[in-house]
Amino acid sequence: MEKLLKNYLASQGCKMTKQRKAILDVLSNSNTCMSAEEIYSKVKTIRSSTCLTTVYRTIDLLASKNLLNKIDLGDNRYRYEINTDLHHHHIICLECKKIVCLEGCPVEEFEKTVGTKTDFKITGHRLELYGYCSDCK
Repeated sequence: MEKLLKNYLASQGCKMTKQRKAILDVLSNSNTCMSAEEIYSKVKTIRSSTCLTTVYRTIDLLASKNLLNKIDLGDNRYRYEINTDLHHHHIICLECKKIVCLEGCPVEEFEKTVGTKTDFKITGHRLELYGYCSDCK
């Protein structure tokens, strides 16, 4: 995976710096989406010299290169995950902001129907469900 990411960054005119590698490692090893502050906290244990500004700049760059998905929970704090190109959706706890990835897509048939009815070529969609997790309900 690391070599693929490195090659992709190179094709986009970017180097795989130690900080970028550390951030990608943190996100690759996470089973949930993470905020910049959460990423920073984990990266500090790997590369203690990394500052929060570097994390913000790096995640902005990686998101602009389509390596990260940027998830807006409506709380002015984005969460990030590695873009695996596997289509999925999220359910988000309104209390603790826990994010769970949902496998499969319940919208695919609806998308086809809407595209046919409206004569649109639909190129994508996004579905996020909100509620309260078992700990917060």
